[in-house]
Amino acid sequence: MKRKVLFLLLACVLTVWLTGCAFAPKPAAPLVQEGMITFTRYDGQKYFGTVHGRGKTAVILANMAYGGEEQWRPFVEAFDKDKFTVISFNYLESGQGDYAAAENEVVNILDTIKGLGYKRVICMGASMGVSACTFISHAPEVVGMVLISGPNYGGTLDTPYPKLFICGKLDQWSASIESEYKRADEPKTLILYPDITHHGTDLFYSTAKDQFLKSLLDFVNMIQ
Repeated sequence: MKRKVLFLLLACVLTVWLTGCAFAPKPAAPLVQEGMITFTRYDGQKYFGTVHGRGKTAVILANMAYGGEEQWRPFVEAFDKDKFTVISFNYLESGQGDYAAAENEVVNILDTIKGLGYKRVICMGASMGVSACTFISHAPEVVGMVLISGPNYGGTLDTPYPKLFICGKLDQWSASIESEYKRADEPKTLILYPDITHHGTDLFYSTAKDQFLKSLLDFVNMIQ
């Protein structure tokens, strides 16, 4: 009799477990697959990027004038792949310092990911990438912005979403970052690293590298 009762109990447990598995919600498919992605500029020329992660909030990484998407590697390796989809890319003419082209390339990226279904976007720009990000500052999809060591030639920051301004105190653009911070609407945060001359994403390799990376991760996690 005891064996029969035990058998029935095990059968019930197994049935409940199998039923739960059958009806457990499946994770949503990503809006775009990880890997290479192609963008088309306003003049028809193509440039390339990489999709990382599968989250519902997109993060555009706008580079400095020199270097490519690899400059964001520490952040790309550390962010939460389930919460965010990070888009890194290479400017078509890296190293040229063409602010207008950079701004338009970020607009094209925003339009592309909007078309894929992303409704929440964070833009993170370093050096020239600051202007590229601020150029889309009033897009309704933008829910956060990180501006690192650069001038703002793109657009105003009288926006309601969180903004993070970061720079080394001894960087030549620190005065510009401080000025933009003062002009920006709340909510906003300013981080200046004393005695640091490293510029833009070079902060990943400064003595403040751990603080810098943590600040970026904390910011996006707060918004998601």
